[in-house]
Formats: sequence, structure tokens, C-alpha cells
Amino acid sequence: MLRIRWFLIVLTILIGLTAVPGFSRSEDASAPTQITGAVQSFSGNILDVKPATSPAVWVAIPDHLHVDRSAVKPGVQVSVDAHWADVCYIATEVTVQK
Repeated sequence: MLRIRWFLIVLTILIGLTAVPGFSRSEDASAPTQITGAVQSFSGNILDVKPATSPAVWVAIPDHLHVDRSAVKPGVQVSVDAHWADVCYIATEVTVQK
């Protein structure tokens, strides 16, 4: 009886960990997402984009990624290809729509 109880406790913990986003790997982390919307702000390497039908999204832009940073200003429409990396989106391509 004690073994069954320990088994159920361990099983419950493992099921609980799979519900936490950091431990669950049900999504393919490398699957790209396209985010299109208006720039809310751009500070350092963090781009804040507001899609038309959803809340604003923060996207980290790696230093090595070629982006015309002078063209990325509030109100400008952008299209960002990004992937989810544990805590935020990471851009793989940023296109400024002129």
C-alpha cells in the first residue's frame, strides 16, 4: 500500500511539471511564428509590436540580425519571423513595411 501511495505522489508531481511551460515541450521551439503589427516601442534589442487583433508582444532582436534599426520607430508596421525560446520570442527576421 505504501508503494502505491509513493507511486501516485511521484506520478502527480510529474504530471504537474508537464503543465508548467518551462518543463513542457509539447510545442516545437524551432517552429517559426509570424508577428505583424505596429511598433509600440524599440529600446535596445527589445521590439514591442502590437498586432491588430491581439495584445502587444515583446520580441528580442539578436545583435547579429541585420535590421534597419533607424527605420524601426513607433507607429511603423513591421513583420517579424520569430521563435519562442523559453521566456520570450527571438526574431529571426524583421521586415519594415514602408
